Amino acid sequence: MDDILIPIKIYKASENILIRPLVKSDLPALEWEGEYTRFRNVFSDLYMKIENGVAKAWVAVAQESYMVGQVFLQLTSDRLELANGWNRAYLYSFRIRPAYRNKGLGTKMHSVLENALIELNFTRLTLNVARDNKRAIRLYHRLGFHVVADEPGVWTFPDHNGVLQTVCEPSWRMEKSLKSTDQHPISAL
Repeated sequence: MDDILIPIKIYKASENILIRPLVKSDLPALEWEGEYTRFRNVFSDLYMKIENGVAKAWVAVAQESYMVGQVFLQLTSDRLELANGWNRAYLYSFRIRPAYRNKGLGTKMHSVLENALIELNFTRLTLNVARDNKRAIRLYHRLGFHVVADEPGVWTFPDHNGVLQTVCEPSWRMEKSLKSTDQHPISAL
């Protein structure tokens, strides 16, 4: 998948945003100046999964490589209802910095990952979204997702100090069918 350069208007000024696959040197920037440092081990694990071909990730970068967005994709999972490795993938950690929201960037990033999945012959995309994240739920509905299940939203991860953390975030599992490349050409970006 080639990098995609899109113009985004930020505070009355135009800025070019590059959407491209995550590379290893991006890992520190995923921490967003300390806001997500606790997920350092999660990011490292993601990169190992990318190298093993069971995950994909894209970032959106502005001038001077300032990371303004990210989205991760798991192709396989122990939970087959999320990702099964052949036709169902799981989207997670979809973040856009506040100053870059409501400008079409999230939609463009979703388009990039959806086209990548279609090229791999995947037909379903799932995600979990916090029940209280109304803005994200609206975006996902607009992108064609619908609620398919209630999720307890309990998961654990080792933080940057190696301490196991538990997150409890009641969620909705959402899903969408992917269209064929004839219906969603990458040139539509």
